[in-house]
Amino acid sequence: MQRFEGRTVLVTGAAGQIGAACAGAFAAEGARVAAVDCDEPASGEGVVGIRADLAVPVELERAFDAAEAELGPIDVLVQSAAVHARVPFLEITAENIDHVLGINVRALLLGARRAGASLAARGARDGVIVNLTSVSGVVADAESVAYEASKGAVTMATRAMAVALAPHGTRVVGVGPGSMAKFQELPARDPADLDDYERRRIPLGRLGVAQEIADAVLFLASPAATYVTGTVLYVDGGSLAAW
Repeated sequence: MQRFEGRTVLVTGAAGQIGAACAGAFAAEGARVAAVDCDEPASGEGVVGIRADLAVPVELERAFDAAEAELGPIDVLVQSAAVHARVPFLEITAENIDHVLGINVRALLLGARRAGASLAARGARDGVIVNLTSVSGVVADAESVAYEASKGAVTMATRAMAVALAPHGTRVVGVGPGSMAKFQELPARDPADLDDYERRRIPLGRLGVAQEIADAVLFLASPAATYVTGTVLYVDGGSLAAW
């Protein structure tokens, strides 16, 4: 199935578990993919790796320029880049806040502005921006205040961007992962082996894996979701419902 044949996709945070899964999944369905990260991003068949620190606006612009020069105008932007620093709230510093918000919010807004402006300028009516938020934008953890503030901002920004870009035919959607396993394969778990968190907080009884997030991203970016914009799909095993 080649849902993205002929489409150019830029994925940020592509050296991370979810970003790498998204980059690979789009390439497998025919897309030309630019994988961007400050670390060595994924590359391979259909995927071009671009190294850039998105916290630096000039590097963000350079990454987009390089992607478009190599692959053509961007049709789909997937913003997976994020940092998460656990710090007790009474110990949080300006540097902690700037570090988290610089990547999780400012870079995301600037990336969406760049992609949205490019799509509008060339009259594209089928552009898509997918922002990775989190269940942490909805529920609270006393040692993740800056991160949770950033993900709450991403959720609201997704809605506002959708309204701003709808006249240009660009859809903006979000995907909110829940608790994730640190491996790709679906775990075969006996319910008796589940830890207390999984048993109490995740109705499906297991952690998620990156491919499940990538599947949701591809669905929202695909022609199957052309009437979906301004909303977040939480891929969390039901944890928000049970919170």
